[in-house]
Amino acid sequence: MRGRAPERRREGLRARGVLPADLDDLTQDTLLGAWRSMRAGRFRPSPALPPADALRPWLAGIASRQATHYRDKAHRRHELPAVDPDRLSAFASPSPEALLVARGLLRAFHRLRPELREILSLAATGLSSLEIAASLSLPRPTVATRLRLARRLFARALTRSRRWPR
Repeated sequence: MRGRAPERRREGLRARGVLPADLDDLTQDTLLGAWRSMRAGRFRPSPALPPADALRPWLAGIASRQATHYRDKAHRRHELPAVDPDRLSAFASPSPEALLVARGLLRAFHRLRPELREILSLAATGLSSLEIAASLSLPRPTVATRLRLARRLFARALTRSRRWPR
């Protein structure tokens, strides 16, 4: 089970717009950031948790912030991440109906506030609310409330017949 976790994390980074060619660099940036934070004393795990269980969500939060910085840098340089051709092969000839559904899903997702989008995307990658709370440095009840709100607003946006799909 532990062998699949790094691959799941890499898929989570890919879903956040990190190109496969840049995954190694982003992993290195994440580890350097974690090392600097540990040396500065910002990693304070709970004594009740084993160190590995405390470290995992903390590193996921650092990786999430590094992916955000990665996207922001591309935006400032007016770069658009190139599409990975391997991922496109699965969608070689999508139907027009599938394109409309995907467009509707993306519009509904992007209508959410940024903090709700972040929590919903972290939950979609398989992180628990406890791991999300640790990675974003938020209280667990706040994460649960925002996740519930994000799911409700996303579902409401999807069921509006006059707005979805366009």
